[in-house]
Amino acid sequence: MASSRRKLGKPDLLAIGLEDAACWQIDGKKLKHISDNKANWQRLTSIPNCLYAFCCGDNVLYIGKTTKTLSKRFVGYCDPGNGRATNWKCHQKIRALIEGDKNVRILVLPSHSHLSWGGFEINLAAGLEDALVKAFNPPWNGSNKNPLTETTINEEELSKKP
Repeated sequence: MASSRRKLGKPDLLAIGLEDAACWQIDGKKLKHISDNKANWQRLTSIPNCLYAFCCGDNVLYIGKTTKTLSKRFVGYCDPGNGRATNWKCHQKIRALIEGDKNVRILVLPSHSHLSWGGFEINLAAGLEDALVKAFNPPWNGSNKNPLTETTINEEELSKKP
């Protein structure tokens, strides 16, 4: 008998502690992020080691993580320039949704620096990213058969360099 497992979505990310923090908007040729709570957004974007997701309605479109601050990581999405393929792909897809009158929300899980194992700090965002990408299978993280995490994408891009 086929499994009737329900599709995971934005409410599931909120249930594990991600915060609905901002939305994307078009600003000329660039994208910008806008938050209803600017003080909270400034706090979230200044913390390194964050997990983040882009959602449209309840659909999770992309899950990523950064060891930098979100403020530094999102520069690549706002204005991809000659940047990474991931930045271009997400930038174009976010733009297309906004131009189609859709709202693309940014969910964030800030780092929790009190987690450790054997005296070593654990990066929760890095630990969760693989499991969440596998479970949610977001369409912007690669093909349905082979969803890609930021780590996998970075490793593939480095292996292509001479």
